[in-house]
Amino acid sequence: MARILNVISAVTPAGGTVTKLRALMLNSKKHQHLLYHPGFKSNENIINEEFDWYAKHNITAYYKIYGRNIIKNVLEINRIIKRHKIDIVHFYFNHEQTFAGLVRLFNPKVKLVRSIVGYDHKLSIIRRTLLNTSLSYIKNYIYISQYIKELYETDYPKLKNKNTTIIYNGPVNVSKDISPLKDRINLVSTGGLCARKNQRVIIEAMNILVNHMGYKNLQLQLIGEGPLMDDYASMIHNYCLNNNVTLVGRTNNVSSYLNRCSIYLHPATTEGFGIAVTEAMFMGCACIVADKGALPELINDKCGIVVSHDNPHKWADAIKSLISNPSIRIKMGEEAHQRAINNFSLSTFINKHEEYYSNLLLK
Repeated sequence: MARILNVISAVTPAGGTVTKLRALMLNSKKHQHLLYHPGFKSNENIINEEFDWYAKHNITAYYKIYGRNIIKNVLEINRIIKRHKIDIVHFYFNHEQTFAGLVRLFNPKVKLVRSIVGYDHKLSIIRRTLLNTSLSYIKNYIYISQYIKELYETDYPKLKNKNTTIIYNGPVNVSKDISPLKDRINLVSTGGLCARKNQRVIIEAMNILVNHMGYKNLQLQLIGEGPLMDDYASMIHNYCLNNNVTLVGRTNNVSSYLNRCSIYLHPATTEGFGIAVTEAMFMGCACIVADKGALPELINDKCGIVVSHDNPHKWADAIKSLISNPSIRIKMGEEAHQRAINNFSLSTFINKHEEYYSNLLLK
């Protein structure tokens, strides 16, 4: 059994990483998990609220409000390592990775791991230099996709010589009660309403389908909020799509929308993984995704279609092909569900981490 200290600067489960880490800590059968949160004064009230969860579930968790003070954070981590005889320290974000050099210096026998769960496009020169330096002190890296692995290895070539593995994320907004695929009618897309999520192209595709191809009863639900909500509302009005496209906004019940979804659309231009796609797959939705980021890794031609991210006519044609062939759409939904279970389920995420830690102890 490994004793693992998870060091993570995210505190709320909103972003997904904390949610999956909590699931891992709760369901680990082979290893013991602890947590250290390097906190900031601005988040202290939220930290206190969130840490009630760890106490409720009997998970040993610590935090200190040391901000960006590397020395103080490292001394606290060192204290936890000694007290609990930690075998593995697992870092999750760039902030805590800057602690790695001193943690390794004080604890040379402890294994260090970094999960890379996203990509920071715009780091300052100072932060980039700190990150590049800290990469030298960690030998073991877990990526959430091949796409993210390639991005990091391009920007930081020293990573090519590290021990790396890919463990895909597990879906969060899903339900075990999945409705019959033949009864579904809606198109659904989830994500923040912003430029990189690229919902504009599917609104334009809806204009083609409804106003030029005659699919007057077609319904698209856009779930999420963001800076482009007003722009998209104007597009919907100008294309006379008010009866066809609904801006749902934020919801805590995404799975209920996916349970009525016949075809899931994900046109994002940058996606380090695409957890929303795996959630739709788990719920039995045939998927149409953009040809960008990690999205083409998630599906195959049995469960979905990859189309050009910036061509609304291609999106319209792909949607039409599945609407016109319900047997193919249903078969794709069934294949998507099975592929999600085999590759992207939360249990797979947990089991692969369990195996990873066990193997790391043997090195």
